[in-house]
Amino acid sequence: MSRFAAGVDIGGTSVKTGLFDEQLELVHNCTAVGTSSIRSADDMITRLLAAIETGLGEIGSNLGELAGVGIGSPGPLDIPGGKVVEAPNTPFLNGYPLTEAFSKAAGVPVWLDNDANVFVLGEALRGAGKGYDYVLGVTLGTGFGWGIVLDGSVYHGATGTAAEYGLSVWREEGHSWEDDVSIRGLMRVFHEKGGTAESPEEVNDLAAGGDEVALAAWREYGRVLGLSLSHGVNLIDPHVVVVGGAMAGAWDHFSPAMLETLRANIFTLPRERLKVVPSELGGLAALYGAASQVSFEEAS
Repeated sequence: MSRFAAGVDIGGTSVKTGLFDEQLELVHNCTAVGTSSIRSADDMITRLLAAIETGLGEIGSNLGELAGVGIGSPGPLDIPGGKVVEAPNTPFLNGYPLTEAFSKAAGVPVWLDNDANVFVLGEALRGAGKGYDYVLGVTLGTGFGWGIVLDGSVYHGATGTAAEYGLSVWREEGHSWEDDVSIRGLMRVFHEKGGTAESPEEVNDLAAGGDEVALAAWREYGRVLGLSLSHGVNLIDPHVVVVGGAMAGAWDHFSPAMLETLRANIFTLPRERLKVVPSELGGLAALYGAASQVSFEEAS
């Protein structure tokens, strides 16, 4: 009998689901659920389970062949307790016993990890970090997520909150890295410089057309990102840094300043050897990482 794992990626805009076989090959990309339409955590589980069941049916399978579900969720999380402690963009999950409720509804084991962690894990297993022992990854978007994979496993720390570095204060008046290396950070700089666009996509399009204000905003974004990454590189000494998330599509506009600042603030050997690359898996990375948590042996 074929067995499948479901990977779930909970985002601020949508909740995505994919089905994977025992070799962690994607066999079906299920229909996404719009986050804004979700009424409650119970409603999210009901709709995700329906999407998973529909997807299994479309590949000639059923829920009886589902080995488990791996979830990537915004945090911070209580990973051993299977709960979301606080998720500003999905407040309906705050304090919710996510793994217990999903497991009860689906009748299979459920695993939970931070969304940035599963992004980096997916890239380490099947994407730009494949073949490297030490992988640092960041996601750029509404927030600024970090994750660390060492020897193929996520580094969680003592309480499961390792790599929540985006929330660290780095300059005056309590500004965190996430305040600047995020959509709101880019847009603030762009507007301060006199720009009038209202979205990162518009700023990206303007930069592609040679608009100097947009280009300057992306350069500043890249500079701060590079400075932040230098701290992570000096602390962890990874083989590779993988950059993903919604804003990674503007790589050509922010990466020159990012790389210049990063390399100016790290030691000689990593300056020579470190690889800094965009995500290969894009929006699928977190699904791969989430699904990889599923133990087929435990489910058999």
